[in-house]
Amino acid sequence: MAAIPFIRESGPKEHPTFHCSACGKCCSHIRGMISDNEQEFLKEYAYGKMPIVQLIPIEKMSFPLWDWEARRMITWAQERGIEHRIMPSRAILDLDSDAAIIVTYSIDSDACTFLASDGKCRIYGEKRAYICRLFPFNKTPFLSTEETPDPKEYFGSCSAMKTVLPHIPQGSKEQISFFAKAFPDGSFHNAVQHDHIIEWVNKTVISLMKERRLRPAMNYPYALLMRRIGDAKAIDFTEFLVESGHSSREERDNLIKAFDANSHAEEKIAQYL
Repeated sequence: MAAIPFIRESGPKEHPTFHCSACGKCCSHIRGMISDNEQEFLKEYAYGKMPIVQLIPIEKMSFPLWDWEARRMITWAQERGIEHRIMPSRAILDLDSDAAIIVTYSIDSDACTFLASDGKCRIYGEKRAYICRLFPFNKTPFLSTEETPDPKEYFGSCSAMKTVLPHIPQGSKEQISFFAKAFPDGSFHNAVQHDHIIEWVNKTVISLMKERRLRPAMNYPYALLMRRIGDAKAIDFTEFLVESGHSSREERDNLIKAFDANSHAEEKIAQYL
């Protein structure tokens, strides 16, 4: 009698996962890291046509920091004796209060000033900025307008992505479920939270305008805007929410804590798992 062939049952297929190689390349060249489409949008609208005004040229743009992130980084740099140059990168000129409301800051350097000579991050153990923690993502399916977006549009240039890219499914719903498992380092959750904050800022600006707490300068000559912003008193966006009466200080602080905890990202992603 012929022998019955032995058939080995294969176990569950291993899910591809991203693992940062800690090469430091993503932190060594931080200027101009935006897509061609984003550059075209900024050139058309961000230099005076919208409430939020771009303060620096596109080629000089570097890592964006929300105001509470910038304050932390300044403190950490002082504690470590690091010369850390941070400058406002986007602002709103409020015509009623004559205030320059700073929405984001940028690191004024070609490389991140927290990058050590060995390629390691000096503040890796801290609650770093979202732009640091979301890498290799640029954005997520939650901000995509396409039903079947090209997966490559979500990511920056990173050699460690070669194990993940070929396996990314089509369709935003499938991609969200895939990313939640493929990035155990938490970068996907950080990227989703960052996208949420972008949406929150835009919606909050509209709310402030409807509540008549904000009258932004729009469609002014860019040179005039820059002069007036330079002469105006500066105030951080989240501080303006308190001073304008839109939020209490406690509400503002609790919201930032929720941002830090990725609370909104957790809720959004859970719907797809």
